[in-house]
Amino acid sequence: MKNPMDDFVDKLQEQIFEETRKVYGEEVFNRWQNPKFMGKMTNASCVGRLTGNCGDSMEIYLRIRNDKVEEASFFTEGCGASVACGSMVAELATGKDLEEASQIGGDAVLMALGGLPEEENHCAFLAAETLLAAIHEWMLQSSKAKER
Repeated sequence: MKNPMDDFVDKLQEQIFEETRKVYGEEVFNRWQNPKFMGKMTNASCVGRLTGNCGDSMEIYLRIRNDKVEEASFFTEGCGASVACGSMVAELATGKDLEEASQIGGDAVLMALGGLPEEENHCAFLAAETLLAAIHEWMLQSSKAKER
């Protein structure tokens, strides 16, 4: 049998989730609750790491084969918007060649997520810039390998 405090907590949690859905939208809420592609990738071809002005850090891991993103993942200890944006960047990059992946910007992330509150838009740009940092790392590694 549940006690009144458990019922109160359950109702409060339900209310918080409903308000979050209204403010952030269903796509962002779902990715926050069940992020796709989250985790530090072992044997990644390259990794991009950045910290945004807000203090959130983002890591993007890419496995590249034949100049194509075969697999992507992300890691952040940031807010729910950062989690959703990292998840979306990894999804958008997967299967793309490096040229296409390098064109994924913050606006594309925002559009794919259905938008964010204006004060959270920086999370989309952090995720996109971290993807670019990973691609840049890959290019540096590739050019050094060619020099050998």
